[in-house]
Amino acid sequence: MVEKVRMGILGTGRVAHDFAAGGREAKNIELIAVGSRSRESADRFADEFDLPKRFAAYEELANDPEV
Repeated sequence: MVEKVRMGILGTGRVAHDFAAGGREAKNIELIAVGSRSRESADRFADEFDLPKRFAAYEELANDPEV
């Protein structure tokens, strides 16, 4: 069994969307969070990619021990 790395994405722009879409296909990555400068943007992105964690500040994501 492949050990998965739990990851979060900083930002919700085009590159973040491309990364999240590719992350869905990776067998060793589990995308679990997004951090953005606004709660609304983080919520939209998390809903689109079914991410359980969303943060309204990049620092919050970076400090989460589960990511």
